[in-house]
Amino acid sequence: MCIRDRYQNPGVNTVRIVFKNKYASNGEGLHHFLDPEDKQEYIYSHLEPFYANKIFPCFDQPNLKATFKLLTISPSAWTVIANEAEKLSLPLSDASASLKQLHVPASMIVKELVEEKYQFREFAVTPTISTYLFACIAGPYDCFVSSRKPGEGFPPMRLFMRKSLKKFAEPYAEEFFRVTECGIKFYEEISGFPFPFSKYDQIYCPEFNMGAMENDGAVTYTEVYLFKDKPSFERFRRFNETILHELAHMWFGNLVTMNWWNDLWLNESFATFIANLCMSKASGLERYNPVWTSFYKNKGWAYNLDQQPTTHPITAKIDNIEDVENLFDSITYRKGASTVKQLYYLISHETFCEGLKEYFKAHQWKNTELKDFMSAMQNALKKRGSDIDLKEWTQQWIFTKGLNELEPTIEVKDGKVALFKVKQTAAANGDKINRMHMMDIELYDKDFKVKVVERVAIEPKEETVVEKIKGVDAPEAVLLNFNDYSYCKVRLDTKSRKAFQANLNKVPDSLTRMMVWRSFWDMVRDGQISCKEFLNLVLAQLPPENDESILTGALSYAHTAVTWYTPSEYQPAEAHALFEMLHTRLKVEKEDNIKQNIITYMVYFGASPEHKKLLLKWLKEGTGIAGVSLTQANRYLIIRKAYADSGFDAEEREKLLSTELEKDKSDTGLRAQKACEAAVPTKENKEKQWLKFLDENTAESEHMLFAAMSGFNSRDQTELLKPYEEKYFAALLDIFRKRTRTYAEEFFGQLRPRTTNETVLKRLEEVQTKVTEEDRTLKRFLIEEIEDTKRILTA
Repeated sequence: MCIRDRYQNPGVNTVRIVFKNKYASNGEGLHHFLDPEDKQEYIYSHLEPFYANKIFPCFDQPNLKATFKLLTISPSAWTVIANEAEKLSLPLSDASASLKQLHVPASMIVKELVEEKYQFREFAVTPTISTYLFACIAGPYDCFVSSRKPGEGFPPMRLFMRKSLKKFAEPYAEEFFRVTECGIKFYEEISGFPFPFSKYDQIYCPEFNMGAMENDGAVTYTEVYLFKDKPSFERFRRFNETILHELAHMWFGNLVTMNWWNDLWLNESFATFIANLCMSKASGLERYNPVWTSFYKNKGWAYNLDQQPTTHPITAKIDNIEDVENLFDSITYRKGASTVKQLYYLISHETFCEGLKEYFKAHQWKNTELKDFMSAMQNALKKRGSDIDLKEWTQQWIFTKGLNELEPTIEVKDGKVALFKVKQTAAANGDKINRMHMMDIELYDKDFKVKVVERVAIEPKEETVVEKIKGVDAPEAVLLNFNDYSYCKVRLDTKSRKAFQANLNKVPDSLTRMMVWRSFWDMVRDGQISCKEFLNLVLAQLPPENDESILTGALSYAHTAVTWYTPSEYQPAEAHALFEMLHTRLKVEKEDNIKQNIITYMVYFGASPEHKKLLLKWLKEGTGIAGVSLTQANRYLIIRKAYADSGFDAEEREKLLSTELEKDKSDTGLRAQKACEAAVPTKENKEKQWLKFLDENTAESEHMLFAAMSGFNSRDQTELLKPYEEKYFAALLDIFRKRTRTYAEEFFGQLRPRTTNETVLKRLEEVQTKVTEEDRTLKRFLIEEIEDTKRILTA
């Protein structure tokens, strides 16, 4: 922007820009939503990484910080939420003097707005913040207010939601505030810095594209976390991790912000790790332990991505905003968090916290780079007399891509371990590098009693001899990386593999069981064991499992195994066996929490006529199982199965859906209706839906289109959907070039042909030849899909 000299005054100049734009319907910028239940309007901002410019002209990058003053004119019945507290609120008819004093043009006071009794509001000036953290949320939001009084050590806190959803938020509001308070106390203690903002609002937002967003003092959440049915314990724990993750950003990302997006991990990796550390250590959060089993399960996405050709170092090269959007992935979040956990274990809790205090003291309200953080940690080590040098560690872990595979080799003599070695190699598509891993090792005897060898340093070379284990009784099974302090792919030696296959449910530690399940799943993905062998393990070892993270994790692997890795002619039999196993478990299960998870996966696996009949009976008459009923989500999934089934009576399925929609007039019901309608198995309907997905001028919100996409593809409609395989591949380039990234990603994933064969692989590769350097996101998606397809075909 160039302003000619003749328009400038001597000294400081002020630029005022009049800016006008449409509300967004895709969640980017200032999003508008009309509640179908009560016809109320809601507006919220979402600006990360590069959408602030859709609300106001700005230099939209994180290292150009500024203070912000927000002024709004809105209906008097609305609530307006900003980064800072409301300073002044007046009827617009009385606001002339204030507006003049604030240099707001008189033209803003439109006669019609005065007559309709609109309200003028002024908010306090923010601290120095980045543009992507600016927030404006408005509408007839209802709220709960924390009962804490000033002087009790906490900022003012409110929890907002749509009026029509308040009844669903009420049961959890007090726990929401309590978890937030526990987090504030913990973060203040480890950072040495008080909560940085004047208040802390948290807002549920409709059609929100992300899980949550850490706007300064005004965190926004997806309504997926506003539970309409009682959530399972694991789901509720996951939500509380999100609460603590966003709260951690008030320090990691907001008080101190990365200089440029290549160091996004300084925000996301730390917030993810620190949130889990908080849940594991903070007073008042004991009920959510153990947290590290869930943390490990979620690392699976990082393990998968880190073995793709598109993997990247934790700190990545960022040339443009499209590169930034692609950086919000499991490498940044989950691998980064796991790497911070490795650093934490390497240098100790006390040293880590001492480094944090130096970091925040030195860089508050500023921007930083990796070197600033590592310098604070190195200084903390030096103060404690440690000779650990973090330069080499940083080079190995932060600047290289991929992960290492670790496998034990054991030589036994006279019943004792004569030699214990750990072999280290680079996994597929990573840099050919070995890293230093600080870890614990677990040894099991024949009775599956455990011995733990702590703080074993696996050296950055092909083989490390572990002297600490020499001379101990020969173990029946070994697990490297016990407690999951490092980030690596753990291989089981042959003896351990056989022992765990027979005794996995005897292992007392839940994290160990989850890690062993993952190791077996890696063997399927890598073609080392058959999919059938894995599913047999599920049938044999999963029935007694009572840890929700492991139960849902192993069943998720099993669902993927049946859906993608099992040849189509064997899928019905495998799904049938899993359904029957779960049904048997359900009949004797005592824990309501476990019952609900079992039913969810029975809905997923229920494909045969007899199983569908049972599910429909539950829908109409109830489950008949004490303490559990079908969730609304499961009710809609069962009805969608009926809609997708050509043998099901059309009038009856419409009656089933109509009954549910009478009870649920919300946008959730509307999305379920869209999914069911898209599932109807007729040529006319499929073509109608397909044209709607391609229509750039559709008036429907993206989220309603995503709902329809979720019902379009069905494995029961292979022949009906065959024409859309070619149409899908033909449409990809245009979709990615003309639609939003979010829309393109949903289109790519939800409408991909549900068959995996050489023809699909060939078509993916043909599309790949047509992409240019401009098509970065599509190129990445294609590369990853081709890699996954090859994996499946060779497994």
